[in-house]
Amino acid sequence: MKARGAALIHLGIPRRLDYAGLMPSFSPSQLHTRALELLSSRAARALETDATLGTLLHALLEASAHARTRFGVSDDDFLRALLRHVPADGGSLGTLRTVQAEELALALGCAAGHPVALAEFDQRFGAELRGALQRVDPSPAFVDEALQAVRERLFLRRDRSEPKIASYLGTGPLGGWARAVTLRVAINLRRGATVEVPLDERLAQGLKTEACGPELQLIKIQYREAFQQSFRAALGALTDQELNLLRLHFVGGTSQEKLGELYNVHRVTMARWLAHARERLLLATQRELQKRLKVEAEELHDILALVRSQLSITLTRALA
Repeated sequence: MKARGAALIHLGIPRRLDYAGLMPSFSPSQLHTRALELLSSRAARALETDATLGTLLHALLEASAHARTRFGVSDDDFLRALLRHVPADGGSLGTLRTVQAEELALALGCAAGHPVALAEFDQRFGAELRGALQRVDPSPAFVDEALQAVRERLFLRRDRSEPKIASYLGTGPLGGWARAVTLRVAINLRRGATVEVPLDERLAQGLKTEACGPELQLIKIQYREAFQQSFRAALGALTDQELNLLRLHFVGGTSQEKLGELYNVHRVTMARWLAHARERLLLATQRELQKRLKVEAEELHDILALVRSQLSITLTRALA
């Protein structure tokens, strides 16, 4: 109880005891005040009079109270994790409404190395991740090696970076997110990869101009920096699953049928998923280019049309 009180003092919020659950809680207005202190000045100004933020945060902290206690996640750490969903300009809070509070608390506990959280993760998802690995390669030796690699990828710090599981945002099932990481590790092991090249690096830097049509070559020569920045930003808008599907299909050469088996869906469904991921990448690239390029409207229209008509082909050629 002493440690819990210390967290409350750190929050700078008066403590109010919830006698039903013997757990301290905060009012929406108190959470709103604390959130404004943590947000950027621009977001704080935009949300200063918006009571919705405090209401949403209050609901998520209440929903995660038991899990945060079990997994040793402080109120402040959880609040900071939630505020990752608030746009820099304080815009729509729609993403915050989709957060799965209990699973986010579990992920944060695992990122901190809490033994109860790590044991809970293994109990919930261990069999599922093992099954995913067995569909890639059923040999016991491979599965054991891959499971160890997955655990290192998820839970160990690399240099000064946080464990991979710290990047889980809570907007989708934790099991599905962990399965995507697992499949990525497994494919890399099968291909004998010693260094994982991030997909954004492979796409944004690896798209060589000679792999494009002549018109797109000219665009990329003239607007190379804007193109790469736009492509990176577009990749950042994709989900982990979409990035993983693009990596496995375009980089790893995994067929739609094999991907369907890995994700337990029909080949037709997988084809739709891939098409949707590629379409989102194209649309996001167009939007980002439009923001960055200072050209006449007619020229911009031609540029965007060329990107849309040739980039999907370029994607396949450049990553072959």
